[in-house]
Amino acid sequence: MQYIIATDIGGTTFNTGIFSSSLEQIAISNKDKIRYYNNKNEVVNAIVEQINSSINKNNINKSDIIGVGIASPGPLDSKKGIILNTLNLKIFQNYNIADDFSKKLGLDTFIENDANLFSLGEWYSQYKKKNVTVGVTLGTGLGFGLIINGEIFTGGHGFAMEYSLSPYEWGMCEENVSIRYLRKRSKELYGKEISPRIIEQYFMNNDEKAVKIYNEFGNNLGIVLSHIINMIDPQVITIGGGLSNAFDCFKEHMFKTIKLHAPSYSINNIIITPSKLREISTMLGASIMVKNIKK
Repeated sequence: MQYIIATDIGGTTFNTGIFSSSLEQIAISNKDKIRYYNNKNEVVNAIVEQINSSINKNNINKSDIIGVGIASPGPLDSKKGIILNTLNLKIFQNYNIADDFSKKLGLDTFIENDANLFSLGEWYSQYKKKNVTVGVTLGTGLGFGLIINGEIFTGGHGFAMEYSLSPYEWGMCEENVSIRYLRKRSKELYGKEISPRIIEQYFMNNDEKAVKIYNEFGNNLGIVLSHIINMIDPQVITIGGGLSNAFDCFKEHMFKTIKLHAPSYSINNIIITPSKLREISTMLGASIMVKNIKK
C-alpha cells in the first residue's frame, strides 16, 4: 500500500494525518500548540518530529509514501512552496517550507492554502454533485476557498480568494470575523480577554454580553458572506475552523444579514452549514493535492 502524509498548520496549532493512496484515513495525530515553542526552528522541528512519529507509529516505510501535503494560512506561493507575508503565522513569513521539509523528511513536500484544501476536502467528501462550492475557515484568521467543477480556483496568479485581506469600514476584513474579534470585544465588555469557548458557554447561559458579542460577530460574518454570494453565487458555503463549533451562537444574525443583502440565498436555497469534518477535510484536501501532483 502507498500512503500520503497531510499536515495542517494553523495559526495556533498543527497536526498530521496519514491517508492511503485511495484517500482512506489511516491515522490522525493529536494537535500540538505553536505557543509551546520559542521560535521558528523549534516549531519546524516539532512538526517534523510529529510527522516522523506518525510514520513510525503506523509502521510505514518512507519508500511507500507518495509525498507530504502541507496546509498553511495564506497568502502563499504554492508553485514555489513558499509561505509569504501571512498575518496568521508570522514566524513562517517568507519561508520556503516545501523545500525545507523535503530535505528534512526525505519526502516530496507540497503546500497549498489551508482554506483551499479544506474546501477541496469538503467538496470531495460531501458535495461532489455541486459545481460551485465555497469553503470558509473561521479561526485565528478568516480563509476562503472556491471549488469549481471539482478544481481549486486559484485565479490568474494563485492568489484568488484572499478576500480576508480586503478593506472594510472596520479595517481589514478578517479583523471583525475571527477569534481576534471575539477576544477584543470580550476585553471591552468584560474587562479582560476571554477565550471563544468560554464566551460560547456564557452565550448558552444567556449572558447578555456574550449574546451581544456573538450577535455582532454573526452580523459581521453575514456581511462578508453576502459579498461572496453576490460575487460568486455558490451552491454551497461550508464553514470550518475552530469557530465553526459556535455556529449556533452566531447563525441567527448571520442568516438575517445574508437575507437582507444577498438575493440568491433566498431564491436558490444556497446551503450554508458548519462542516462535519473540519480539519479532516483539510487533510483530505492536502492528500488529494499530493495525489494529483504525483500522478
